[in-house]
Amino acid sequence: MNVEVIGGRQWRGKFAAALVFEGADSLPGMSRAEAKRFLAVAEEEGFRGQKGKTALLRSNQGRRRLVVAGLGKRAEFEPERVRVAAAGALKQAEALGAVELGLLLPEASGVPGGLPGFAAAAVEGMLLAGYRYTEHRKAKPDESRPPAELKVVAPGKPAPALARAVDEATKLCEAVRYARDLVNEPPSRKAPEMMAELANWLAKPGRVTVEVLRKDDLVREGMNGILRVGAGSHEPPCLVHFRYRPKGAPKKKVVVIGKGITFDSGGLCIKPATGMDTMKCDMAGAAAVFGLFRLLGHLDLAVEVHGLAPLAENMPGGGAQKPGDVIRHYGGKTVEVLNTDAEGRLVLADALAWGSTLKPDLMLDMATLTGACVIALGDEVSGVMGTDQATIDKLVELGRQTGESFWQLPLPDSYRSHLKSKVADIKNTGKPRVAGTIAAGLFLKEFVADKVPWLHLDIAGTAWNDSARDYLPAGGTGVPLRTLFALLRGL
Repeated sequence: MNVEVIGGRQWRGKFAAALVFEGADSLPGMSRAEAKRFLAVAEEEGFRGQKGKTALLRSNQGRRRLVVAGLGKRAEFEPERVRVAAAGALKQAEALGAVELGLLLPEASGVPGGLPGFAAAAVEGMLLAGYRYTEHRKAKPDESRPPAELKVVAPGKPAPALARAVDEATKLCEAVRYARDLVNEPPSRKAPEMMAELANWLAKPGRVTVEVLRKDDLVREGMNGILRVGAGSHEPPCLVHFRYRPKGAPKKKVVVIGKGITFDSGGLCIKPATGMDTMKCDMAGAAAVFGLFRLLGHLDLAVEVHGLAPLAENMPGGGAQKPGDVIRHYGGKTVEVLNTDAEGRLVLADALAWGSTLKPDLMLDMATLTGACVIALGDEVSGVMGTDQATIDKLVELGRQTGESFWQLPLPDSYRSHLKSKVADIKNTGKPRVAGTIAAGLFLKEFVADKVPWLHLDIAGTAWNDSARDYLPAGGTGVPLRTLFALLRGL
């Protein structure tokens, strides 16, 4: 969808959309009297600007159509309501066959972030709602399609701040859509080496560099967690290392790590066949890292960012690791493997230990790590744990603003006993059916250097949707890329 900001009070195209608060008596680009007439018609159909409601208004001649979407009560406003309302408006316009859609911005939003923030949220809602993954199928003749052109119509001459906000929102959504594509791609088309080749395409001279540590490099570095998880597959594992350097002296250094199990069969502790097809999403953390560096190729941050994506297939081949094996990870810590389906923490362990040597001001990992997190928090809330409470608080607040919800889980020292092993430093599972997400977080913490502030995001429930809702499609969602970028920008 092509996005353009234009000025002028009137939209001359056939289809337009406006977002209104409950009880509104005005519409963008209309006189108050005209708006009242239109809204009176909408009210007859039950629309009064309620959250989640849309209505279709027509001109007297019926040639022009205005979709209005409700934001709910002004006193209860939050940016997520703009995204949801914009997504509803887009779907209505799509059903009408709109090829070009005008987003009519109000004179003054009267909300935090002002008109630029309002416009950015609306653009996000529309671009993300218009996402389709159609790489491997033909479109049906009667299948609806999102508009190809989105015109953001300012009430007057567009201010530079508005244009910048829309441009940034557009680039952010392009990165999220890219991450969704990676998650949705069939597993045999995104094996570790294939992902490494994609990573090389994200390099930008003077901005983003890419280094790939392949099997021999992993052996030399002692990254045996990545090696052993990938040992059952004929597709060799690797580690992708991105680096973004700002134009000036960086204010902070951040390491971002994403779990990249490109397919998870469970290994010798094989998963049930039912639902295994969705295990192509077990690299959603790595997809978010790839999406972030796609974005950093186009937008500036004042921080130095390193991205690590440990990539492996977890398969039950002849060389696969076995329950009872012991792995010596990067840095020397040993792990007894009791369950080969608890593999994500094994590849992350090497990446966290190696990332610690970069001495970052913050290290953050993202992983579809535990089914226990889905049981605890469902499919709309991600878990967050870590050692930097101020940054956790900031992440949770940013998640409220972006619509990507997070809930903090504790890391109690007393639960460290759940990981005791008789033959190694620790084991890779805790007590059966007891605090599985917390035990996984405590396991990862073992590989983070003491003085490195660290956050762990468990996105097992939120990285994938079985069915669409609002602006989130069925399949890969792109969570938590938007919140991650907001956090980095805030640094």
